[in-house]
Amino acid sequence: MNIGKRIKELRSAKGVTQTELAQRIGMTASAISSYEIGERQPSYDVLIKVAKQFNVTTDYLLGHTNKDMMDVSGLCRSQRENIQKMVATYQKFNELSIIMFDMERDEYLSDSLENSYGASFDTFKADLDRIVRR
Repeated sequence: MNIGKRIKELRSAKGVTQTELAQRIGMTASAISSYEIGERQPSYDVLIKVAKQFNVTTDYLLGHTNKDMMDVSGLCRSQRENIQKMVATYQKFNELSIIMFDMERDEYLSDSLENSYGASFDTFKADLDRIVRR
């Protein structure tokens, strides 16, 4: 995905118009439009301003990574650690969901699930509920 598409995707997801984004970063709406349709490429300074507006990295805007960022400023260390645990748990859940879906087609994956994670899907869901309730 190119820079312009990423900017448009982020802007649309946040419900921000081109005019609003332009005002926030000191540009014109036509400049934002030209980035989004690929007529122009933003400068480094503009990339940094856009990244800050949407809490993403410039690497994300440039397409070097698909990782999202989350602003955790103002949270204490234990709160950040709990969020990291929740994210890891959801990532594991998503991985298990894919495995569970494939299990319907291949019995071997059922054994693989038990060997890889040492727990059933129900146990994992219970662990997720416990973490979320903290």
